[in-house]
Amino acid sequence: MRIALTGGIGAGKSTVSAYLQQLGAVVVDYDAISRGLTAAGGAAIEPVRSAFGDEAIASDGSMDRVWVARHVFAETAQAERMRHRLESIIHPLVYASAQRLDSQAPAGSVVIHDIPLLAEVIDTIPFSFDHIVVVETDDEIRIARLMENRSMTRHQAQERINSQSAEDARRDLADAIVANNDGITALHARLDILWDQWQREIVHAA
Repeated sequence: MRIALTGGIGAGKSTVSAYLQQLGAVVVDYDAISRGLTAAGGAAIEPVRSAFGDEAIASDGSMDRVWVARHVFAETAQAERMRHRLESIIHPLVYASAQRLDSQAPAGSVVIHDIPLLAEVIDTIPFSFDHIVVVETDDEIRIARLMENRSMTRHQAQERINSQSAEDARRDLADAIVANNDGITALHARLDILWDQWQREIVHAA
């Protein structure tokens, strides 16, 4: 069973995928794949350098995420063009790695594709999904998390949220919406219900 998991930045999607992994899921983490591709020596480094110049590459040979964030996630037309250019480099490489990891999952597994920007790439991603789960959290909680966990200013956090698809676009894709506003115990309880449902579907399909 292949599940797509998505949610806006700061919604707690990583917390959800970590718990599903504890329950037995195989997790394909698109952020982790992207980080590997843009680390020093990663497959995306030279294409990024060619597209944006040496200033997009940090002194350690990795993609300079601070430079990229400043130039790609601002609310300007130029930033939007740069973002599309960056995505045209990164996304095909991520998909190829995700396909490889997906194919290695044992038969009968629940495979979670943890995809932050699913709503933006749903028309181009080379996978079909049995279920799509969206994690939702109030914007003020998301902003507070980004400020605390990623050292963003409030303005930077709001820009990152605004650069992603609207919540309605994610909701339109989902057949399950998981609220993450009221603590880890409540979140885990909601995920336990989903997990039990998926297990019953796998048994029924066998």
